[in-house]
Amino acid sequence: MVRGENLIHLLVSGTENWNAFRCQHPGCVMLNRISLPEAQLADADLHHAFLLESDFHRAILVRASLEGAILRKINLHGCDLRFARFDGADLFDADLSGADMRDASLTASFLKRANLRGADLSTAHGLTESQIVDALGDQETRLPDNLSRPASWNAKGND
Repeated sequence: MVRGENLIHLLVSGTENWNAFRCQHPGCVMLNRISLPEAQLADADLHHAFLLESDFHRAILVRASLEGAILRKINLHGCDLRFARFDGADLFDADLSGADMRDASLTASFLKRANLRGADLSTAHGLTESQIVDALGDQETRLPDNLSRPASWNAKGND
């Protein structure tokens, strides 16, 4: 497992540099409790990254690879997550409110207590009712046509 302050500098130096590093170090990387609001991370390879309690609100993570990542309590509020891959990711208690997750892949991701209020999941792939039943959503949350809105999402203040 790779960790350290230099990883943050490498990550913000550009996706090309970061992805070259990940090719050489494909294992887990530890980046817990970092703050990169509005970061430009399109196409970033963050598979198997530990990003617990990190702040990425309004970041651009289009086509990012987050497969198998540990994203507990991460702030992804208002992020552009179109075409991002979250397969097998742990998004327990993550804030995805207002995120654009169209065409994102969420196969086997863990969404318990994830805040999906106002998120656009309308064309997300691999999303199941069993994943969203314990997530938080509202009338503004857009789901794929094949999924029913959980009854709890119709109540005000569904925490």
